[in-house]
Amino acid sequence: MSLIDDYARLEEFLLSDPEYARLESEIERLKKVREESDEAADIATRNYHKWMCCESALQDKANLLTDDGDLDFVFSADLVVEYLAGGQEKFERMKRAELVKAGEASQVWLQADEDLELAYASYRKVRPALVQVWRNKQEAE
Repeated sequence: MSLIDDYARLEEFLLSDPEYARLESEIERLKKVREESDEAADIATRNYHKWMCCESALQDKANLLTDDGDLDFVFSADLVVEYLAGGQEKFERMKRAELVKAGEASQVWLQADEDLELAYASYRKVRPALVQVWRNKQEAE
């Protein structure tokens, strides 16, 4: 029998233990949760920076228009200020929403990471004990 076959039989034996199978499943689930929440936090952070840049660009354009007196005859300075205030408020809300999303995703990541460490600690105890049972069983055969 090859080493690969022996390893496959060992893994089959290990997975037949309910505690070991539960730990394997929990570790995979937590790794996925951690990965997804990390990605969600990253996306929200990038979106926050995007809205921050848009807000800055809007403000820069407003400064140019009002400083240079280069306003179209259709727009008055008061109207531009009103539009900018509305735009600034909208960008602030959008940035805040993205910060909240990033914070929530980071909390999920942190909890999953802590739970994953606990699962790995249990796994490191259970696996060697089961491998020893497997070896004893193989030697007895």
